[in-house]
Amino acid sequence: MAVQYIYLHGFASSPDSNKARVFKSSFEKIGLSLTIPDLENGNFECMTLSSQIEIIESCLESLGNRSFVLIGSSMGGYLAALVSQLRKEIRALYLMAPAFEFLERWSLRIEKQFGKNNIPDAIQVFHYRYNREVIFRTTIFEDAKKWEEIRFLRKLPIRIAHGLYDDSVPIDVSRRFIASYPWAELLELDSDHGLGSHAEWLSNDCISFFQNLKLI
Repeated sequence: MAVQYIYLHGFASSPDSNKARVFKSSFEKIGLSLTIPDLENGNFECMTLSSQIEIIESCLESLGNRSFVLIGSSMGGYLAALVSQLRKEIRALYLMAPAFEFLERWSLRIEKQFGKNNIPDAIQVFHYRYNREVIFRTTIFEDAKKWEEIRFLRKLPIRIAHGLYDDSVPIDVSRRFIASYPWAELLELDSDHGLGSHAEWLSNDCISFFQNLKLI
């Protein structure tokens, strides 16, 4: 069964992010297609984890009866891990600064800014696609609660790359993940959350990872 390669972009990002373009180019150089769905579907303001997972599952369905590997950046990494527990067709994961513990980190951030009992219906966040701040609905946090219950029990090959100087998703998040799920491996890189300084290296490492698994 043919393997399909899917890249999931991060929060407030897009399929046209620098890292996504580098990965797509690296895959094309070895004759492979990399699918990069738009996880916002034109509605960033009302986006939730559930809405993004629906888009990912629709993407899998549209590609037919195949095996898949998922590559995820930041929130895309967290989503890749969640979907891997729902779909047995997924064979391996390559995750970059995956946004595990999403709800806990964002809840603390919002409570610190507005107070525990004064969380607004919407906040302003910087969106890299538009290069400006945009409105974002906080309904994502209520939706995220149901995904907190998922445990990553499928022993898939998982390779995580995380920057030592990540101030958005601290590297300890990935360290805690591999402590709980020791079949995952962690690369600690001299970089920040975006891992932009390592984009080319990451794309090549990702390809080597899948090649070693006989998935390329």
